[in-house]
Amino acid sequence: MKVALVGTGYIAGRHAAALTGAGVEIVGHVGRSGVDEAAARWGGRAYRDTAGLLAEEEVDAAWICVPPAAHGEIERALVEAGVPFYVEKPIGTDVDGPRRIEAVVRESGLIVEAGYYWRGMEVIPELRRMLVETPPHLVRAAWHGLVPPVPWWRVEADSGGQVVEQATHLFDLARFLLGEAEVLHSVGRRSALVDHPGLDVATVSAATLAFESGVVGVFTATCVLHGTVDAGIEFHCEGRKLTLTNKALRWEDADGSHEVPVGRDPLVVADERFLSAVRERDPSRILCDYSDAVRTQELCCRVREMAG
Repeated sequence: MKVALVGTGYIAGRHAAALTGAGVEIVGHVGRSGVDEAAARWGGRAYRDTAGLLAEEEVDAAWICVPPAAHGEIERALVEAGVPFYVEKPIGTDVDGPRRIEAVVRESGLIVEAGYYWRGMEVIPELRRMLVETPPHLVRAAWHGLVPPVPWWRVEADSGGQVVEQATHLFDLARFLLGEAEVLHSVGRRSALVDHPGLDVATVSAATLAFESGVVGVFTATCVLHGTVDAGIEFHCEGRKLTLTNKALRWEDADGSHEVPVGRDPLVVADERFLSAVRERDPSRILCDYSDAVRTQELCCRVREMAG
């Protein structure tokens, strides 16, 4: 299978590393900077735009790993060429663009996976089993960290803000496990940070949600810290508390505290699932399809817009 990557940043590198061990050939990279270096490291040829890649290479599947504001034309080009693709989250900065792409993807019938790879943690089936055994009453999620080093992140028009760009993993996992949610209340504050001139995203946000399953949720995010201190989701159940991070699943009950690792890198799992879906022409193998990602995008944008 011949694959290509659109984007040359950190997350593209993670996917490239995963793909090198997946029995595929990377035939091309698309990017405005770092593209020659990516091609030299991972194989394939360097291109400045998706049109050039598609004109020169036979591509069986592609990975879109670009900043949120860059989505739209890339997806349309791949759909027109009939190339299945994996698109990293978030799928845009708003809801209108993703909704338009959703309609195009649906009409095409292409296999498209969105990068909500937390769903691919190997402990998720056990977490789901425990949530059925002791249904949650309260879910509490937090993404408390720092401003990432890439300049586009600090500008809301380019990134969508922290809820849309980072905490979206937590909102998506809550939807995946608990069902759809209504945003009851959301508040945000924007503070100037000395080390990040020009930053206009909310530096603190908090939202209260009501899930269709009856669970109440509290989601908070901040980017004022020195590093990622909290990035996880808690489920408060009768007699038991469950906590999932990208490292481990922990639970506390009358018998004490317990912990198991999440298993293999869920991004690798997501890539494997997508490749399998494309090879077998079976969309049921992917973790999150594009329409499902649009629902998460809508939820995160509601939280952001209500916060003001």
